[in-house]
Amino acid sequence: MKHFLEQVDRSARHIIFPILVILIGILILKQIDMYERIVRIYHACLPVLLGVVVAFFMQPMIDRVQLYLPKRLSVFLVYIVFAVIVSLLLVVLVPIFYKQIIECVKMLPIWLERFKNILESYHIPYDFHSLLERNSLKEGSMFVVDTLCSTFSTAMDYGVAYLTGFFISIDVEFWKHCIYKVFKNAHRFSTFYHTASKIIYQYLLGTFLDLLFITVSTWCILSLSGFPNAFVYALLLALLNLFPYIGASIGLVLIVIVALLSYEHFPFLPIFLVWLLQQLESNVIQPMIFHKTMDVRPILSFAFIFISDAFFGIPGVILSPIFAAIAQIGFRSYLHAKENDTVGKWEDIWYDFDEVMQEENMKI
Repeated sequence: MKHFLEQVDRSARHIIFPILVILIGILILKQIDMYERIVRIYHACLPVLLGVVVAFFMQPMIDRVQLYLPKRLSVFLVYIVFAVIVSLLLVVLVPIFYKQIIECVKMLPIWLERFKNILESYHIPYDFHSLLERNSLKEGSMFVVDTLCSTFSTAMDYGVAYLTGFFISIDVEFWKHCIYKVFKNAHRFSTFYHTASKIIYQYLLGTFLDLLFITVSTWCILSLSGFPNAFVYALLLALLNLFPYIGASIGLVLIVIVALLSYEHFPFLPIFLVWLLQQLESNVIQPMIFHKTMDVRPILSFAFIFISDAFFGIPGVILSPIFAAIAQIGFRSYLHAKENDTVGKWEDIWYDFDEVMQEENMKI
């Protein structure tokens, strides 16, 4: 562990100077009015860069199918099946989600009226409520419009990226040959690639199963209890559950607030069942899926909220915990590949840093 920490310290010292050079370069580009042009070029190239990421994520599935089918047929099959599955999910879930969002918007006047009664019961001035009502409705409408525009723009980028990833996967052997010709330590890159792609594949599959379990279970509990727009809140709870430490609590608090504004008598039983489900998911289901509880560093999750927002907008913020986990897997896979020639397993990459530190302290 001491050697690992020394390696991290050396790596941190090596990247300080390049970061300073990049920051100074950005300042110089701003002064000579070149920064905006470079940003436009970046936005034009972003779908291609995303295509590289798509090809990276698809390759583990292609490798598995390629054991039984020819290479090109494997690529076609994986990309087509994945596109069909996503399309079917969108066809089934988007109408439900859209309908329930519309119902939520229709509920806003009722919620505002009940919120007004709460304010009056605590003798909060009515003018404050009127201002809040106007601002909430105005900003809420603008938020919905901006979100829809951002989502459509992001969907177009993803579509181009998906096609780019497909063409990269078709010629993946050519790119491998180029890497082996250009880089002397290509075997290290190969170890990193196979380790990262394998662990990321396991993580994404496990995360999908975890989200599916929470969404379906919460949806069933809230629907059977007559909770309004149960699917929206079930999906929101599942996505917030990705954020470490506070995400699950925030999701439950939102459901509690909606219940307070929607019911005359608070529904204690469904709220208790949702809380019980969260405990079951975090202590039983998640370790069972991943063979170990998740360990994304909190500061990494927090930083990727802003990074993902800058790259992908609102969808990026929602998926930022997944991006943070992938970044952590990539970094740990890189450290593994620097010292090992064998492809790493889940236990080698997704170790619990706090547990390792406790073991090291006990040895000392």
